[in-house]
Amino acid sequence: MKNKLLISILSFFIVLRLAGQTPDLIIYGGKIFTADPGELYTEALAIKDGRILASGPSAEILKLAGQSTRRIDLSGRVVVPGFNDAHNHLLLNDLKAYEIRFKTMNPDWRMLQDSLAKVAAQLPPGRWIVAEIGPSIANSPEVSRAALDRITSKHPVRLLSWWGHVGIFNSPGLKEMQIQDSPHDPKGGFYDRLPDGKTLAGKAFEKNAYNPNTSYEKVSAMRGEEELVGKFRGMTGEMLKLGITSYQNMCTLARAEDLARLWKKAGLPFRLRLIKWADMNPDGTIMVPGREMSKHPEGMPLLTVSGTKWLIDGTPIEQGAFNYKPYPGRKDWYGRMNYSKEEIEKACREALARKDQLMFHVSGEQSYGNLLDILEKMEVDWKALRPRIEHGDMAGYSQDFLDRTKKLGIIIVQNPTHFTSLDGTVSAPQYANAMKTLLKNGIPLAIGSDGPFNPFLNIMQAATHPMRPSEALSVEEAVIAYTNTAAFAEFEEKDKGTLTKGKVADLAVLSQDIFKVPLPALMATQSVLTLVGGKVVYDAGVLK
Repeated sequence: MKNKLLISILSFFIVLRLAGQTPDLIIYGGKIFTADPGELYTEALAIKDGRILASGPSAEILKLAGQSTRRIDLSGRVVVPGFNDAHNHLLLNDLKAYEIRFKTMNPDWRMLQDSLAKVAAQLPPGRWIVAEIGPSIANSPEVSRAALDRITSKHPVRLLSWWGHVGIFNSPGLKEMQIQDSPHDPKGGFYDRLPDGKTLAGKAFEKNAYNPNTSYEKVSAMRGEEELVGKFRGMTGEMLKLGITSYQNMCTLARAEDLARLWKKAGLPFRLRLIKWADMNPDGTIMVPGREMSKHPEGMPLLTVSGTKWLIDGTPIEQGAFNYKPYPGRKDWYGRMNYSKEEIEKACREALARKDQLMFHVSGEQSYGNLLDILEKMEVDWKALRPRIEHGDMAGYSQDFLDRTKKLGIIIVQNPTHFTSLDGTVSAPQYANAMKTLLKNGIPLAIGSDGPFNPFLNIMQAATHPMRPSEALSVEEAVIAYTNTAAFAEFEEKDKGTLTKGKVADLAVLSQDIFKVPLPALMATQSVLTLVGGKVVYDAGVLK
């Protein structure tokens, strides 16, 4: 009885307060998950000028409607805030190159040899040949510059691992990229060398794998702009069908200004954050492509350029993540950091001077410990600056590290699709891939896919956690991490992330109740209606 009286009083004040404000759109009769822990569910939303005007019981919100108000009956369907992929990479394949495509993510050397020989026999000399490879080839000592040269010395070849940290070139490929034999590795990356310590063996790690010596122009020359625009449009259409309305892109393979130009040309109804990818020149000076760009480029209201990311170490897959214990079978190999502590502090101070958010790719537990040492030593109020750790796959989330992480105000961006990628590759340390532990210790946890962008795949992985079931989240916790905390992780929590008054009306009406269906059934979910800023950007034609 008390609850009914309270609802009536609240409804009265809603109508009174909003008198004279006619919503453009009302969605009602649903199960609306707000992602606001203070009130997780409601029935209806009133939307005006692209923002949420009010929420509450359907009967009361409908009283706000005017003659011009559009009404959508949800018929009991679940609504969630638009998903915000907090960490991913826009696909920028080398469209002018010939791409060998395998049916498996982990082709073996024999498969590659056969495919490469057939393609090389058919293509004119000088045309690039590229292929995506898995651990079998990336980690094989048998695959080298010389081995590729024996198959073709008339075509530049680049093999790039699907996780991006290992590239293998033949001699023409090295020449085309202007990568020269030298006793010194560029900052932030490494090359395998022959016993003379100088001659390149063809295998490149870290930044050198995909942008050797920061040669953006060389990589860009391999692309077709019109093809990319078409690809972006198709990719965005698929995302909107899945209820993704925001995408935080790490500018790995292109400069922020290039992506902004392509995004404008494509005219996409989608919120995109371009995160600058920093690097260090051989002389130690810092290079941040896009550093001079405005945070909100003119004429692109859905685009934001902010944040600077540094690649601190590798990954467990190629055994580049820097750990305290050696890798199995390699008693003296712990992985390595891409920069010294002094260089990382220098990078931090450069971003601080620009008042830009810092993000660190950190995978290994020792590299994470070193980063905590650096941040603490700097005596900066990091909490207000919200530094982010991307991945932390093998980070040592001991209680000491948890306490220090919370004190520094670090946000952890986890990638649930990684929770099976280590299987059979390395032995994960005790604290790997924490999620539930982070929440229990008051550490903000956001979700980014860093791979297949299907949010329901990532939610399923987060809610089962195949690697460590004790760290699994509830579906509600996973959705909050994918929406509310993902917005907090980009300083956008005042505008989006929850379906509450004043926020932009970015939302997805789902094909099934993801909070009730068995976890394996989550993958069948799609959006039947997606809104960005109150505008319908995808409609499956299900709702009236």
